[in-house]
Amino acid sequence: MSSPKIAETIGGYEFRWVDLELSISVSKLHVHSDGHVTGFLDIRTTRKGFNPILYPPTQFNFSSPRTRTSLVKELTESFPDWPWEGVIYQISLHVQDLTNRGEPVVELWTSADVPRPEWLLEPILYRGLPTIIFGEKAVAKSTLALAVYACLTLPWAENPLGWTAPARPLKVLLADWEVDANVAQWNAKQLQEGMDLGAFPLHYRRCSRPLADDVEQFQKHLANLGAEVLIVDSLGPAVGGKLNEPEQALAFTTALRKLKVSSLIIGQTSKGGDTKTKAKASVYGSTFFEYFARNIFELKRVQEEGETTLDIALYNTYNNLGRRSPAQGFHLFFNGSGTHIEQQEITAPELVARLGTQAGIRKLLLGGAKTVEEIAESLELKESNIRVALSRLKKGGKITKIGETWGLLANEEEL
Repeated sequence: MSSPKIAETIGGYEFRWVDLELSISVSKLHVHSDGHVTGFLDIRTTRKGFNPILYPPTQFNFSSPRTRTSLVKELTESFPDWPWEGVIYQISLHVQDLTNRGEPVVELWTSADVPRPEWLLEPILYRGLPTIIFGEKAVAKSTLALAVYACLTLPWAENPLGWTAPARPLKVLLADWEVDANVAQWNAKQLQEGMDLGAFPLHYRRCSRPLADDVEQFQKHLANLGAEVLIVDSLGPAVGGKLNEPEQALAFTTALRKLKVSSLIIGQTSKGGDTKTKAKASVYGSTFFEYFARNIFELKRVQEEGETTLDIALYNTYNNLGRRSPAQGFHLFFNGSGTHIEQQEITAPELVARLGTQAGIRKLLLGGAKTVEEIAESLELKESNIRVALSRLKKGGKITKIGETWGLLANEEEL
């Protein structure tokens, strides 16, 4: 019998025998600790007179002679027109060989003209790589993610957020474990009307299973849509299980990497971060999430109770591919006819404090000269820390002392 044509898929392979009018899909492959390989078989035919599905998806042990013999017997009794012994032997041999072989070694020369990692939406998303935006509850993470969606899909070149949008429209898939379709559609419509944008389609998928368990369906949806970006809202339910367990984190990140698209992941804040000062917060869960991401942002907010406006700041806590981008401030307001968001200076003391002591002082002094005591109170830091930072800023030619107050030098008044 002839050898099959083999095509790799996420989590498996597809085997096709043209002369036999037969195809076998192998999915959810797993190599166990003792080396045996299991997965699911789905056997189909294009031959006239037969149901296209000869054998529905069924778990199979490719390393077990007894299991192979049993399947060959069952198929031969039901469909004697095909040489099942040779077919099942071929796929068992190929599957074990391919799964154990892994990826080939390639030779990459440093003398080649290597392009820099490309931005899809500067400074938020790199092409083909993951970005995480994390923060506490109700800091407008999902709203900001919708703004990213609009910038990419319209594309929104003249956006008031200070982001560099792509020159062409991109397809984006919103994978939502948080809200249903009607809520996601409402939120998108509020942004569209509040920003006076043209109508745009929201490619939405309601999700309930962990991404790692649903990766093959995601691949199909992304391929059918032609999507280049996946928004994951949010990390916790998309991982499933306990986020602090390395196995859960690795299963999620491995699945996401297989999809080969840019991804924006909405995460939660760990309990270890200090929400009032510059103390570092982190993405809730295993450290593998942060190791996997190439660009990470923390989102913080300031809002008076009962107000319909919101000040938020986005801090680039990590960038694996270049310098961290400056913190970005935004103002959101909900005016009854939509959601409006625009870039603004970071001025709220709670948000300025997160910039770091020196940057916080410089931002604070934009409003005029202040004493050590006033600076310490505004930034909620010890006076001793403020004095050290002031000394360093003075040596760096950034500020000057006037009596008991400190102020910016003329050339530093525009930061």
